[in-house]
Amino acid sequence: MVFENEKLTVLYGSQTGNAQDLAERIWRESKRFYFRSVVKPLDEYDVLELISEKCVIFICSTTGQGEEPDNMKNFWKFLLRKSLSTSALCNLRFGVFGLGDSSYEKFNYVAKRLRKRLLQLGAQAILPLGLGDDQHDLGYDGTADVWIEQLWKELLITYPLPSDVQPLSKHYKIVPRWNVHVALSSGNNISRHQSIYYSTRRHADFTAVVLENRRLTSSDHFQDVRLLKLKTTGQEYAPGDLIVLRPRNLKSQIEEFKDVLSSNGIHISPDEVLSVSENESQVPVPETLKHNVTFDQLCDEYFDLMAIPRRHTFNILGQITESELEKEKCIEFTTAEGQDELYTYVNRPKRNIVEVLRDFPYATKNLTKEMLFEIIPPIKPREFSIASSYKFHNDEVHVLLAIVRYKTKLVKERDCPVIMVGPGTGVAPFRNYIFERYKENNSNPTNLILFYGCRYESKDFLCRDEFKKLHDEKKIELICAFSRDEDSKIYVQDKIKENKHLVWNALQKDAYIFIAGNARLMPQEVRKAFISVCMDCGGMNEDAANKFFQRMDKEMRYQTECWS
Repeated sequence: MVFENEKLTVLYGSQTGNAQDLAERIWRESKRFYFRSVVKPLDEYDVLELISEKCVIFICSTTGQGEEPDNMKNFWKFLLRKSLSTSALCNLRFGVFGLGDSSYEKFNYVAKRLRKRLLQLGAQAILPLGLGDDQHDLGYDGTADVWIEQLWKELLITYPLPSDVQPLSKHYKIVPRWNVHVALSSGNNISRHQSIYYSTRRHADFTAVVLENRRLTSSDHFQDVRLLKLKTTGQEYAPGDLIVLRPRNLKSQIEEFKDVLSSNGIHISPDEVLSVSENESQVPVPETLKHNVTFDQLCDEYFDLMAIPRRHTFNILGQITESELEKEKCIEFTTAEGQDELYTYVNRPKRNIVEVLRDFPYATKNLTKEMLFEIIPPIKPREFSIASSYKFHNDEVHVLLAIVRYKTKLVKERDCPVIMVGPGTGVAPFRNYIFERYKENNSNPTNLILFYGCRYESKDFLCRDEFKKLHDEKKIELICAFSRDEDSKIYVQDKIKENKHLVWNALQKDAYIFIAGNARLMPQEVRKAFISVCMDCGGMNEDAANKFFQRMDKEMRYQTECWS
């Protein structure tokens, strides 16, 4: 009789898919120690079962201003009930790992709150809180690897294996999550023009026509920033709203992927209709794949052919390759010692999954349809700040193509000053807000202050003519920092200090501050600049100035929207 260990439940709250990826990794690794494990989104889990659970691992990301992911909101709301006893979860042992970005003020806020609440309800922590950081060279894996290793050590103390049972190798044969079989040899009855997401669309989903896709930066500038204009019908939106776009693969990427497969003896007809179903793994099939799809549709809309492979990918490739050299390299990439090599090979050059498959032909030729779903993640929807105003642009949505992590609701009060700091494409949500105020004819330069930054005034000053016109008409106060036009580099934080009296006057009138743009060091340096203003103009010491902005954080009058 095959030994079975204790039940292990892995639950995740994921906005973009990263927390789900990590939760599924833990679920897979648990099989090495014979745990009877399941993995689910938090809101698909019956929270009442938590009372009888012995061991649960929580993986959750933080979005917005310290907000929980959408597929965790109901679970979290229930957990916050005041009627719950402080001993409600006294039989539960748990672990929490958070995914966040240390450039944000509320770094891993959701994971920290979840752990605190579980402890309040009497649960016992198996190990310390894990804090994944997107700023790490290896991303979340940089801290997740160590945390997961410690997790297995702690669990095996409580749930040890029998003396005659050994853990499976780290490179044990992985069983695919789903079964995939050919339903039809031809997909003539499947519409070529209908998205695979059509049947699972939500009320807020809609289609749009691209009216314009125009480059805003000069042709000799290294960065290609686009203004995308979409034609919609009756889709209202407000300042600070996001639009979520679901991208598709380029035809050239699809052809390259098919070429890699066919050159390694894998021939899948583009019209072949596939059916995906659950197997004994008990991992649910996504709604999108619960109806038949053609291989072409998967290549077009589902498989992320530009994805950067992770350690799990090389674990699978190492299992199926017939080349000792490939196997050795794959094993190296899955070890803690080999992470520098993995970073050099994959992360630094941003080598995608198709390029990796071409580099590992002996593994690629042994791929099955099931394995494709294991090594190629689905395309994740991208969130963009809306850069237009519904009142001004009517049935159009404008997007400056910069990916953001969450949505900032800009202030509705019209009498309070608003300070906007938006270097580069970070200006997108502010363009939206400024046009909204312009249409209402309800702005003056002391109420709307925009600090904009870029490298060159002549090359990458986005929407230059529009902003200068608004400034000339005294609708906004426009203050620009061009970091490469002068001998010494000038950034938005320098301009904040330079205009400290203007900033301090706005802060005394209960101003709101919104910051958007590339994360790196910008958010911290901008905050330091605002603290400096309070010290210079407000007579505060550093501690008082920090408390001043902490109060603004709590009142949602200081918000940051940044990305890596």
